[in-house]
Amino acid sequence: QSIMSNEAAISAMFAKFDKDNNGLITCEELEDVFNNFGGLLDASELKDIIASVDGDNDGCLNFNEFLALSMKLQGKQSDSKLLAIFKHLDKDGDKFLTREELKAGIQKFLGKDPTDSQLEAAHNALDVNKDGKISYDEFANNFLCRLHVILDS
Repeated sequence: QSIMSNEAAISAMFAKFDKDNNGLITCEELEDVFNNFGGLLDASELKDIIASVDGDNDGCLNFNEFLALSMKLQGKQSDSKLLAIFKHLDKDGDKFLTREELKAGIQKFLGKDPTDSQLEAAHNALDVNKDGKISYDEFANNFLCRLHVILDS
């Protein structure tokens, strides 16, 4: 059972992203969330993500569109891509990502070395149980990791 498959969790996440509580998540609000995660996506990529589920073409996500995005992120295709990404990053094959392995993954994604603060933010966001390493479940249950997969599809 994935964290995001339950509507209450999705609803709570929507509320967290919707900073001004107007029932819409703007590109700017989505950008704020990503900046807390190290700012690994730029505005045009975020706009593409929104556009992929923006039924009324207002450039924002209402709850139903956010739900659709969450469902898209839940798909089997996303799961297999995430597993492939995780295995690729897990250079020593121990089923955990170290800070160094995460850094290499972010570097590949950004095309340049992440700053220390980007790496720290990403590691802190992913290392849910704070054991210093990232398990596949921690990686796969992270909303932002799942968003990256949509960009590649």
